[in-house]
Order: sequence, then C-alpha cells, then structure tokens
Amino acid sequence: MRTMKLSRFPLRVQIEIFASMELIDILFLSFCSKKLKERIESSIKSRLDKIISITYFTSKPDNVSISSSNSNGKEFMKLVSREEGRNRPIVRMNLFGMDVHCCMETRNHPFFILCNQQNGERVLQTIHNYFRQFFGCSIEYNLRNDSSNYTNYIPRLRNIKNSDLCFWSNATAVQLLNGYLAVSPLQEYIRLEAHGGFEYESNLKLAQTNVLDISIPDSRAGVILNHFKGRHLFMSEGTLTDDDVIQFLNNWKSSQANQNLEYLCIRSFVKINLNPQNVMRNIDIKQFYPYQIPVYRYDRRSGSEDECDWTIEEFKSRNFIVRDADQHVASLNITTQGIQFASWKMTEEEVMRGRIQKIFQRTPTQKTKPIRNTIKISKMPWLVQRLIFSNMDLVELLMMAFCSKKFFRIIKSLSRNRLDKIFTITYESMHKSCINISSSSSGDDPFMSLRWRHELRGRPLIPMKLVGMDLQVSMPSINHPLMILYDSERQETLLTSIHNYFLDLFGSSVEYQLNVNTLMPPFSKLKNISSTHLSSHIRVTEFHNFLTISPNQDFMALSEFHSVLLGRNLEFARTKVLHIGSANRSIDDILSNFEGRQLFINDGIISDTAIIQFMNKWRSNEGYQNLEYISITVCRYGHPIKPNQIRNSFPINRLDLPDQLPVYQFAKKDPHQKHTWGIHKFTSRNYIVRDSDQHVASIMVTENNFTFAAWNMTEKEFLEKRPFKRFY
Repeated sequence: MRTMKLSRFPLRVQIEIFASMELIDILFLSFCSKKLKERIESSIKSRLDKIISITYFTSKPDNVSISSSNSNGKEFMKLVSREEGRNRPIVRMNLFGMDVHCCMETRNHPFFILCNQQNGERVLQTIHNYFRQFFGCSIEYNLRNDSSNYTNYIPRLRNIKNSDLCFWSNATAVQLLNGYLAVSPLQEYIRLEAHGGFEYESNLKLAQTNVLDISIPDSRAGVILNHFKGRHLFMSEGTLTDDDVIQFLNNWKSSQANQNLEYLCIRSFVKINLNPQNVMRNIDIKQFYPYQIPVYRYDRRSGSEDECDWTIEEFKSRNFIVRDADQHVASLNITTQGIQFASWKMTEEEVMRGRIQKIFQRTPTQKTKPIRNTIKISKMPWLVQRLIFSNMDLVELLMMAFCSKKFFRIIKSLSRNRLDKIFTITYESMHKSCINISSSSSGDDPFMSLRWRHELRGRPLIPMKLVGMDLQVSMPSINHPLMILYDSERQETLLTSIHNYFLDLFGSSVEYQLNVNTLMPPFSKLKNISSTHLSSHIRVTEFHNFLTISPNQDFMALSEFHSVLLGRNLEFARTKVLHIGSANRSIDDILSNFEGRQLFINDGIISDTAIIQFMNKWRSNEGYQNLEYISITVCRYGHPIKPNQIRNSFPINRLDLPDQLPVYQFAKKDPHQKHTWGIHKFTSRNYIVRDSDQHVASIMVTENNFTFAAWNMTEKEFLEKRPFKRFY
C-alpha cells in the first residue's frame, strides 16, 4: 500500500488538504506533533473552507454533543457518562492537555470522552479553550441547550457567537442566563425560549445581541424593545401595550434609540391587545400608493429540537413613517396582535424611485473568504487529486463533473474505489413541492433541493444545463443548498434524470435511500434503491412495481402496513432489515416468507400456527438461514398469542440460573431518524436447538409478544460461555 508524506507536499497543497478534512481528523493530526500543529494553525489563518463553526449541544454536564459546519450537524465528538461508555472498548489518552478515558469513533458512534456530572463542564471548557487557541477567531462557536429533562443547564463558555437556549421557569433560570452572558456577551444571534415566564428583560447584554428571537410567556416585550440595540428582533408570547409601541416609534423617529434596527416582529394572539387607531393617532403615518408598495425580504433562521434551517421571508405594508434627521423610511404594520417594522435605510424618494425589492440576507455565520491563490488540481500528482476529491462535498464534485467530460471521467474513476465520505445519497420529501437530496457527506442538510417555481421567490436564478436538461437554478450558499426550480409536470422527468446521472457517475459505490411520505411517481420510478422509509399511504400496485426495479433492499421501514398481499411479495420478503410501525392486520405471510436478517413488527395480528411453522422450519433448517432477530408485538385489539400451545409444539430448553442469563445486544436503526441507532438488549431463559448443526436461538413467547434471537453458535458454546453478544 502506497503512503503519502503530507509534509513533503507544497504548502498550498497542504492547505487544500487540511481545508477538506473533517475536524476530528485535523484534531488528531494536531495531537501528533508540534510541527503538524503549527502547520495546521498557520493554514487556518488563511481560513479553512469547510470549518466555519463549532456547535455544542448540551442537556447536562455529562451529555454534550460537539459538531462542526463541515460535519453538517452530525456530531464528531461527544461527552458522555461513564455508564454510557461501559459497553465499548475504553482507552486512556492525553487530549487537549488532560488525561481522559475515551471510546474511539465507529461507523455508528462519534468519538466519546467519558466524564461525570462533577467534571463535565470543566472538561468541556478545556476542549472549548483548546479550540479557541487552535482556531482563534477564524471560526464561530455556537451553543444549544436541551431542557427536555426538565432541568436548566448552560455551560459557561467564552466567546460563543450564536445561542439557542431553552429554560424551565424556576429560580435558577435568571442566574444561569446572567452568568452565561457575562462570559459570552455581544452575541450575533440568540434564540431564547422558556416553558413559563421568568424575569430576563433587565439584562442589557441580551439587548445588545444583533439578532434576538424570544418566545417567553408573560415577558414584557416593551422593556426589551426600547432597550434593544441590535438589528433584528423577533418576539412572541409576550405582553405589549399601546404606550410601548408609541414610545418605540417616537424614539426611532427622533433618532433617540433603535438606530441599528432593521427589522422587528412582535406577535402574540393571547397577551397583546393593541389599539392600532390609537397608536396611529400619535404617530405621523404616511402611505405608499397601492401599486407601489415595496417588498422587504430577509433571511430568517428557524430552529427546532433537531435542526436549524433558513427561510426567506417577506414583508410589505402601505403604511410607513419617516425619521426626522435623515428622512429615512420604515415600513410599518400594526394590528391588535402585534407590530411589524422594517427600516429601509433610504429616503422616501429613493424608495419610490426604484419600487425596489430589498433583500437582506445577512446571517449570523461568517462568510468564507475567497482564496486568492488558485490551484490547478489537474496539475497535481494523481494521489493528491484523489485525496482532494475524496474529501469534497458531493455538491462540489457534481459541479466539477458538470464542467467537463474530463472531470466526469476522473470522478467516475475515483468512485469505483469508493470516495471516503460519500456512502449514501438520500431522496427525502414530505410534500410534493419540495424534494431534498442529501448524502452521508452532507449529514442532515441537503446538498441539492428541487422546488416548485413559487418556492424560490427572492432567490437569484441563473439558467444552467444540468443532467442534459435546461434548468433554472439558485447556486448554493452557506444557508441554502443548490436549488433547482421546476414545474410540476417536469418533476418525474427531472428527479429520474438526476438519479440516473448519479447511477452513471457513482454506480454501486454508494447506496441510494428513499425517505418519503407516499410512494408515487417520481419516487416509485427510482431504480437500485437500497433503503426505503415510507411514512404514510402506500399504493400497493406502485409498491409492487417499485420493488421490481429496486429489489433486495437492505432496510425498509413502513409506518403502516396497508395490505396483506404485500406479505406475499417475494422481493418484499427478501428485505434484509424490515421495520413495520403499525400493522393492525394479519402478518402470517410476512413471517412465513421472510428471508432477511431482522424483522420488527408492531401491532400485528399473528396466528399461533404461523409461529409454530416458523419455529419448526428453523429447527429443521428448511429456512431462515440468514435470520438474526425477530420481534413481533401483537395488536392489543387482535387475538393474543397462546404461549402454552406454542411451547407444547416443539422442545424448548431452559437455563437454570436467572442471574447468569446470556445477553443478546444489537444496534437497531431508528426508522424516524436516519442517523440514530439505539442499542437494544434481549435476555431469556428459554432457547431452542437446530437439529442439523446444534445452533441455538433464544426465544420468548407471551400473549402480546414473540421474540427470537439466533446466536450462531452451538449449544455447547452457548452453555459454556454464557455469551454477551453484540451486533453492531
């Protein structure tokens, strides 16, 4: 195997390679030697392209996930309790200047650092300080906390740029917020949510945040509004009075306050009951002509527990006010439930002259600085080209492949040897107007999105020829993927053409996954899909046709099982891992025909005869040779299983020592979250033995559950080892 000495490459090549690496790889390199650490630090001063931010997501001191912008929200490192790491190999390492116990990264788990409630925050502060010393101000640091465990916790980390915070109302909330903002003041973006109100309005550091998004019941919106010194302010669930609004507008008009404010939105359908006429009587209101109303557009960050996204929102109103000092204009809309305000930072004459549509796309994330010195990849050694291509995001590879036939051939040749980061391509859609395409190198964020024409209002569009079609696209940005605009009648042709292009470019070197609401064109027309997740209605005819062109799938999850006829489909039965969320009908045919490895069914209706036939076929080696695990939960409204009748139908062995039962442990993919795996355990005193090879399977039969776990070992080995088996 040929190796490369990184230090022998030209400096510009080293910078390019460092820029394409994931953060965890760069960190491990920096631990190797002072020389490498210094070389990486000097490269970072030129700004590594992909590493723009680091995000900490925490719920308590011993549960912190750390991700970076080049891992697309997927954690590369995690602080966990010693209990969580006990079933994985543990090594002692000196990292970040401290001795810690770690679990190395696997395909299903990030790099674990073991800690506890007492030292968790100190460990995180040490890691964060190392990042700050290593990267300096070249990247931004983000913090999100999770209060789902009904506790308030914020680690005191310095120089955090963007925060997404959630609190439960109790005495510690104010103290925690004040202490946190004392070490990380003047942030770019803060989203603050509380389950129950608490007094936060007097915190002046919070009022200096550039973009502030607050949702706190019973909060006094007027107090924070008239102290606010940032650019964008969003508030909901608060209280606001006519006097608050009048004071704010008069302060703005007279240049006494809110001079940096660009956009304001305060809404509440419960706590606000404004009198628009009363407010307008106290303010000099003007109006645009109905056919000359300017449209104000801006990027807004919208967050949830699982992800953050950016949406382009717009605001227009006939009403506007004029600032006395410079005659600048602000659009204004006041209703009984709130106020919207948008400062144009231009005079009435300038606004009316152009009938402009102003777009604010400022984001709280720094923009990547362009590299002035260009590099011709084609002139580099072949091994260097291969390394650079293997670390590129998929959208970058595609844009290069579109450039010329030469690049297409190079990338296609490389994909035969499997590009390091690109294992999967996923098509995802919960609504027919939007199809997102992501890859294992882009995490949960799509690298490409197909949108209906009305979905791309406000985005700059350019004509481009892609996959042999003349299309209009919006180029990728830091907040948005490559967006392709289409009409509904071209949806099937467009997605099929893109998928066929991927098949031609990557072939079988990547796996293609489908995660959609309903299986209908264009999704039912995609061939060579290896993993399918359907969350709603299934059209049985289309599903049969789909399985014909995409057979032998590795994983399939159905939220509901709609037809017993599907259980007789041989391609469906050959799915390696099959998960049915809710059957509510007979599943005898599924069990009888199943040829895969793992089968999970909830709320099924199964006969005792089907279970007995299954057990006898396994014991006699007539079928189920690939089977590892089955778990079937019986529908509570169906017929319960008769355990005694089943146990009396074939010989069952029983272990004598209940405190020394073998533990069958395996990783099960969460059908609702594509990157989440849960570790599950199964123990039972009962087991059966296969006649031909004396292999053992543990079983459990109750009125509402049937579980089967094949050990792939003989009865002698099983009894001697009392195994603790893992399937990862």
